Amino acid sequence: MKKVSVIIPCFNATKYLPKCFMSLVQQTIGIDQIELIFVDDASTDEDATWNMLQEFERAYPESIMILKLEENMRQGGARNVALQYATGEYIAFVDADDFVSENFLLETYEKAKESDADIIQFEYFYYTDRLGAVDSGRNIMPEVIEISSVNDRKEFLISEKITYGCWNKLYRHDLLKTAHTAYAEHVIYEEPLFVYPLLYFANKIVILNDAYYYYRQNDSGTMRNDMRQEETLKMHADVQLAVWNFMKNTPFFQEYYDEIKLYFLHTYLYETLYFAKLRDFKPSYSFYKELEKTVFTEVPDYSQSVYSALIPKQLELYRMIEEGMTEEKFGGYCERL
Repeated sequence: MKKVSVIIPCFNATKYLPKCFMSLVQQTIGIDQIELIFVDDASTDEDATWNMLQEFERAYPESIMILKLEENMRQGGARNVALQYATGEYIAFVDADDFVSENFLLETYEKAKESDADIIQFEYFYYTDRLGAVDSGRNIMPEVIEISSVNDRKEFLISEKITYGCWNKLYRHDLLKTAHTAYAEHVIYEEPLFVYPLLYFANKIVILNDAYYYYRQNDSGTMRNDMRQEETLKMHADVQLAVWNFMKNTPFFQEYYDEIKLYFLHTYLYETLYFAKLRDFKPSYSFYKELEKTVFTEVPDYSQSVYSALIPKQLELYRMIEEGMTEEKFGGYCERL
């Protein structure tokens, strides 16, 4: 068994893929200890990405697997397909336009084995070709979180020490098999559906302040532009609704209802509107009413929370909804959000 499987979704990726590839095959853990699974997500570059992946596979046939999708499934779908083939003891995810430091897999794997961790979370740099690596600005204290009771987990869940992105973590493969989580497909902002439920299955999480990942920033990035469109903004809300529905079908829903509700109250409606505001985009009132209807249906007690002190801005929105959110009030709310 390989120590780590690394999954790399690729779409029209030839510009940055060589740097990503070299950072992975030069890992100090040794190429023979890892499995790299590259997925061509139905690229439209006349097989340029696929031809490059074939060269990679020829160079390291014992350590590299390449897959080609006939239908574009976005990053979430590509990762889901690759997970079906992964055999490593631990799993990591790297995007094709990003890259990692040479000690990434050796040090995170050793930390995972040493502490018997289900999840290792590490830090990252922002990266641009013009500026190079830029510190993320996050001030993180290293920590080992052991969860042995319901109260332990509740404290952990509201602490927000774990991010909902997938690529700054190493995961025990058996944890993923037990949880049966999967990414949302054909959408952007696909990661919370995979990551968030794992916080209920994991019993030991290690947080590192070491930065191993270089997260490339593009001015024309998907999230920055797509979130200015109502259709793709809705994808964010749909993924958060999918998280809610996933959790409803787990044994955790009743015991941790207040915590799951807290997450939903923040992410489904409030965060969707907040993301729109960040991108100078005002959603239509009809768009808002569709999301409001879902809140009414899924969370009848939406205006109350045992964690009200943690979400004053969110509850302000829900109080306005309870009083009746007219189109005029909605417009005013969006202006001052």
